[in-house]
Amino acid sequence: MARKLPPLNALRVFEVASRSENFTHAAKILNVSQGAVSRHTAQLEAFLGLRLFVRNQRDVKLTTQGEQYAQAIAEAFDRIELATQLSRRDKQNRVVRIRLFPTVAMKWLVKRLARFHTLYPSINVQVTIANDLVDVSAGEVDFTIRTPAIPKPGVRYDTLFPIELLPVCSPAEFNKHPPVHDSRELLDRTLRHSMKRPHDWRIWFEAADVTPGSFREGLSFGNSSLAYQAAIDGLGIAVAHLELVQDDLKAGRLLAIHPLVVRTADSYHLVGRENRRWQAGDCCIPRLAAVRNQDTELTFLDRQDLALLLSNQHRCELADGAWIAICLGDALQVSRCSRWCGL
Repeated sequence: MARKLPPLNALRVFEVASRSENFTHAAKILNVSQGAVSRHTAQLEAFLGLRLFVRNQRDVKLTTQGEQYAQAIAEAFDRIELATQLSRRDKQNRVVRIRLFPTVAMKWLVKRLARFHTLYPSINVQVTIANDLVDVSAGEVDFTIRTPAIPKPGVRYDTLFPIELLPVCSPAEFNKHPPVHDSRELLDRTLRHSMKRPHDWRIWFEAADVTPGSFREGLSFGNSSLAYQAAIDGLGIAVAHLELVQDDLKAGRLLAIHPLVVRTADSYHLVGRENRRWQAGDCCIPRLAAVRNQDTELTFLDRQDLALLLSNQHRCELADGAWIAICLGDALQVSRCSRWCGL
């Protein structure tokens, strides 16, 4: 007997549109026109005999029935995607897609991928750069590292490290002037910052009891890595995120010109879609496995290594909150680990 299924193209369009509740965004993901998204959605609504979206002038909103149908459809597509991945697993390399800000990529992530690439060369890690916030819920990437954490259904945030501000400069700049004893002395110096973080200097000076508005922010750059490089090249003082310049400080390329470290309200977060669990015992289906230890090291693991880590023997060695796990590979038994955090 033939299945009574709705038009599959319309179903696919609805699944994408329901995640963003934005026809323009869905059209971009599907590489079709916004009109095509509207027509497919209307076709599906006619087939079902119910209204899936409430349409306004500027946006669309899922109805209650639309939300229920979207959840069921998403689970069906997840199963299809999983079955496809498992079928193709032995025929092609696995791909992990990461998109993030350039400074975090260059100053923090890349060096942490070296060990993973050496151990697991068959897994293709694709790192791309974005200058704007990345929407992982669209499915175009597996995860990102970003700030701030903006709550969104189906998206999980795990904190990697806080943003701590420290003024830094090159050894030449440090030695060219008398030692800085008072933070106010920095007001007459050349200050550098990222245009993506325009308030960092102000936050630092406020913490140092310097009146806001009484300093010149100096030249600015398109991202923090450019500001840090300018400081390394002796072109003034940059307000740096401490975790991102640790290597430069250890190597002596940068020096802290003032000892005050200011912890802000922001942190960098590892962001990915919530892991879905299937009705197959206590298995979870992960995509990428990673563990962050107490030294904020990010290590990617395959299924066997992660299974060993999550065993009772090794779990007791991990402090509460000292690790996170992001998904990889096929089904993994994790019922023994109450601290499992799947993305």
